[in-house]
Amino acid sequence: MARISAARVRTGDLVNVRGGMQEVKAVRSDQRGASKPALTLVFKSGRPLRVNATDELAVWRGGRELR
Repeated sequence: MARISAARVRTGDLVNVRGGMQEVKAVRSDQRGASKPALTLVFKSGRPLRVNATDELAVWRGGRELR
């Protein structure tokens, strides 16, 4: 598992959300005001999560090391 910016999250990644791992079903671009790019992560189960694109998230990508 690695900590990467939310902008690098892709469909199929597992993201640590509130202590549990959620599989990403879709990543949607969003906007938080004039200067804050954001993303909405849609999971296979559970509620979507809106984050700043620069937020660091704990992500696991199918056994491959993330850099």
